[in-house]
Amino acid sequence: MAGIGFELKKLFRREGMLGTVIGGAYATMVTVGPTILVIVALNVMYYILPYANVVYREKEVLSAVILYVFIFSLLISGPVNIFLSRYIADKVFEERYDVLSSAIEFGNQIIAVLVAVIGIPFAFFMYYKGHLTIPFIAMSYVFFIGLAFTFYYMTFITLLKEYRMITYSFIAGLLIGMGASLLMNYIVGFSAQNSILFGMMIGFNVIAVFLFVMIRKTFPMHIGNSRELRKFAWQQRYLIGSNLFYLLGLYIHNFVFWGLSEYRVVVSDVFVCTPIYDEATFLAMLTNLSFLVVFVVNVETKFHSAYQIYCQSVIGAGGHDIAKSKSRMLSVLRNELLSIIQLQFIIIIILFLIANILIPKLGMDGAILNIYPVMAVGFFLINLVQGLMIFLFYLDDAKGACITGLIFFLGILLGSLVTVHFSTVYCGLGVVFGGFCGFTFIFFRIRYMFLHLDEHIFCRDNIVKKIKTPKSNQNVTIFTNESAGMEESR
Repeated sequence: MAGIGFELKKLFRREGMLGTVIGGAYATMVTVGPTILVIVALNVMYYILPYANVVYREKEVLSAVILYVFIFSLLISGPVNIFLSRYIADKVFEERYDVLSSAIEFGNQIIAVLVAVIGIPFAFFMYYKGHLTIPFIAMSYVFFIGLAFTFYYMTFITLLKEYRMITYSFIAGLLIGMGASLLMNYIVGFSAQNSILFGMMIGFNVIAVFLFVMIRKTFPMHIGNSRELRKFAWQQRYLIGSNLFYLLGLYIHNFVFWGLSEYRVVVSDVFVCTPIYDEATFLAMLTNLSFLVVFVVNVETKFHSAYQIYCQSVIGAGGHDIAKSKSRMLSVLRNELLSIIQLQFIIIIILFLIANILIPKLGMDGAILNIYPVMAVGFFLINLVQGLMIFLFYLDDAKGACITGLIFFLGILLGSLVTVHFSTVYCGLGVVFGGFCGFTFIFFRIRYMFLHLDEHIFCRDNIVKKIKTPKSNQNVTIFTNESAGMEESR
């Protein structure tokens, strides 16, 4: 996502309030815009279709399908995205553009296999155990395919720096999906439940196709060496592990409550969920959605520049200049992190007060309001851990990020196993505990990295590499840094 910074710097350089507003709107669009669009589109379909007349059981089934599809699509695509984006960033740095399409195809194969391995057995389970109809199961599976590939292709669109195209693709796809749902309900005669699922299926598959076409136009077909990719995946095992553990930690508390909570609900003998806990989790996620926007604005417009100056200081700069650039980078990191924390706390307080007013009026269960405050704090810590992990990626410490992810995951798992038996007011403490564990470790890890940063960045074997450039086909020695493409791996 480093390319976002160049555009944001242009926008925020404009004087006055207009530049700030435009820059903030752009940052919102390219970070959380797709998420907001999906939420809006889904609620519009609920409103314009006769969803209120759907029986409660069918509503539960539809909600469970959407929840499961989103969670497992993200779990599938995340680890694949993280190492392929790093691979492609490295190859772009080396100007080896001929291998990019083979990397994308390699990822296509992995995603297709994972979707089949997870989706097909579950489809049979839905049919034989849940006695759901074949059309409903087929739409759910195709929806799963479209969403998994959408998450996967979004990574490569960011590589092209076509961030607006992601939002435009989501707008077009979701509008087509909403139109399809209306057509199936009012013309064909589908039920509201099936029409909404059909609209989501069409919408996300259209989005995936739009993104794929854009990628294919930029990277024409080329047969590459999958062995190199498999070798690279093993070399980047810490990077993959950091993403996988973080994603598991993000959802493991839900899984614990699905299995052990007294509030758990089994829908159609297939889907297990805990509605009050899941809804409180969703509200806490929305409360902290602004964190990513604030983080991107602060990091990409300020820290990235300071980090770039520090890395370039090795070329022709003296020890005093290196120390000065390092001190400035550390100061920027400290100041921007404190600024993000302060601003997000203010946002959380404001949204919490609004939620206390709106939640009862929306008819939500009072238990949701009991869980929500602690969960909001927990998700603040979750986002803080994610932001600090990105700083570790900047510092080329994938191993530290992987350990952080593991501690974060185990902390939330163990904490949730204990708090699942607590009253609703305190059951979100498992998330707070795991987030605090992850934050504590990563705080001291970053402190350690800055104390030994010169040796870590400049004094390792990989600082000087021999690479073969595609233009001259000769071995040349250049100064490089393994973290040169790290910002792309996010």
